[in-house]
Amino acid sequence: MHKKDRRGTGARKERSRLSYILAFLPAVLFVGLLVFLLSAPPTTPPVTSITSAGEKGEAPDFVLRRLTPNGLSDETFTLSSARGRVVFLDFAWWRCPHCNNMEPVIKDLYSEFSGRGVVFVTVLIDDRQSSVSESARFVAQHGISWIALWDEGSRVSGLYGVKGTPTYVIIDRNGKIVSAVSGEQPKEYLASILNSVLG
Repeated sequence: MHKKDRRGTGARKERSRLSYILAFLPAVLFVGLLVFLLSAPPTTPPVTSITSAGEKGEAPDFVLRRLTPNGLSDETFTLSSARGRVVFLDFAWWRCPHCNNMEPVIKDLYSEFSGRGVVFVTVLIDDRQSSVSESARFVAQHGISWIALWDEGSRVSGLYGVKGTPTYVIIDRNGKIVSAVSGEQPKEYLASILNSVLG
């Protein structure tokens, strides 16, 4: 008789423990999902527009330090030093999946157009979640042999009104913005813009 009572009490305790666990399971799953969504990179390219400079307006001048596969260099690049040549600005973020997908396309464009005088510049954005070393790894991983720059504090991307990455700004020989597009783009589309600017 005494044993039966113990078994009954044990079964009640087991059911109570199971009910307690099942009650908290949805909360644990919700928190896990929330953490995943907040830490996952964006999956769709945001729409970007040029606001500070004005579409087809004068490209704002800037000076940024060069970024190499080994880190930040003391050497700088000034946009106005490229006046008289077409400039292809590639605003990127090391963690952006679309930027990583597009770098081989930019490499192909560089191979095709650098010989025709186009200056290629990749501007890696400092978004406070990025470090110089992570961005330098991006440069190394994609074999970026053209100019790579570190946009400390996102100053230049802000100046150009960049709202998302990747964003491509094409500047003509007179220093005017002729095109600004964002998101993954076919190589043929970007090449057609460069061809029309080159004349």
